[in-house]
Amino acid sequence: MRWIILTAFALSGCVTERPVSLPDGTEGWAIRCPGAARDISDCMNEAAKLCGGKYTMVNGESNSAGGAVVPAGNGAVFVQGVHRTLVVSCH
Repeated sequence: MRWIILTAFALSGCVTERPVSLPDGTEGWAIRCPGAARDISDCMNEAAKLCGGKYTMVNGESNSAGGAVVPAGNGAVFVQGVHRTLVVSCH
């Protein structure tokens, strides 16, 4: 049962956002979209929601970090941890 929970966590993760100071001194948002089941479009959708539709992407990055072998059926699969962050400025 514990492996199922760990697998679900590794594949999904929550989209989170926090305010950040941008290089030009204005305020923007850093949006994290972790998990192998998400992609950068999840970050972009959150940016559109936070900014009322219009935003400029200041920075974006995606990193793979570690992973785990988890049981699946009669075998096992390797689940890689993925971290994505999108920094945006609202218009």
